Amino acid sequence: MHRKKIKFFSFSLIATLVLLALGHVSHAGELRIWIREKATVTGDTIRLGDIATFSPEQDGRVPGLRERKVAAAPAPGRDLALNSRFLIYRLSSLMGGDQQVRVKVPQNLLVHRDGQVISAKKMTDIFKQYVFSHAPWDRKEMELERVRVPGPVTLPCGRLSWEVQGRMGGDFVGDISLVLSFSVNGRVYKKVPATGRILVTRRVIKTARKIRKGEMIGPRDLVEVTEKSVRSGGTEVLSLEQVVGKRAARTLQMGQVVKREMVEIPPAVRKGDRVIIKAENGSVAVSTLGKVMEEGRSGEQIRVINISSGKEIFANVIGPGQVRVSF
Repeated sequence: MHRKKIKFFSFSLIATLVLLALGHVSHAGELRIWIREKATVTGDTIRLGDIATFSPEQDGRVPGLRERKVAAAPAPGRDLALNSRFLIYRLSSLMGGDQQVRVKVPQNLLVHRDGQVISAKKMTDIFKQYVFSHAPWDRKEMELERVRVPGPVTLPCGRLSWEVQGRMGGDFVGDISLVLSFSVNGRVYKKVPATGRILVTRRVIKTARKIRKGEMIGPRDLVEVTEKSVRSGGTEVLSLEQVVGKRAARTLQMGQVVKREMVEIPPAVRKGDRVIIKAENGSVAVSTLGKVMEEGRSGEQIRVINISSGKEIFANVIGPGQVRVSF
């Protein structure tokens, strides 16, 4: 401790002599400046007023000297050590040849820059809030399995704001990637990636047995199940009514989730069927027998042969065993 004090005093004397070399010091109107060993700043710049004490404080030179830049500040939350040589060099230039200023400088100055810390929990909460407010699902149907964000982020002091950049109009199911953009006083300082995995509880329809292609599907062939999934569902059917009474467009395995493209409405008429051909024109309506040349569903247009004339015509299917033409 005694040795440290001696070094400090010796250095202070050297620093004073260096400044004295700029010119003779008059004790009348003399300004004394003491540089502290530790200082804290909040902005991007270390100014003389951040690290020094002035005597007398009422000296007219003090306001201007306080604003003089000494060095760039460290990153928020970090420290910067300035040694005596650097301080002497900078202070000598800052004084501008003023012969009535005496400066006392420590061997080392440690400058700490304050900052505000954005915790991982805070970033996780921002992620959750964004997802839950933009997802098309009921909050009760959603489960956030995990969220991954970087460690704490330290930003400069000031008014904090943020924006979340991600896909809009998405289904918010499965793996989600977002970018959290943090600003201080309106200036963007940090962009942080954030990812999460979301499960959705939904009702699906599964097959209770193997159903071969072309088979008609009845209520006993299906089972309604509630499950958690990382898929939004897409074309999956949501109720039994969407499937019962239709036929399999392909072979379905037991326990398979049923999608809309896996089933189809059965044809109202099939190739070779005999049908009644109805012809209407205003108040005139006639009918005759016909033979179907291709299967068709209600509303579809198919080829039909008029049995009485032998001519092939196009007719619209209106139901089982019936087609209509206009004349």
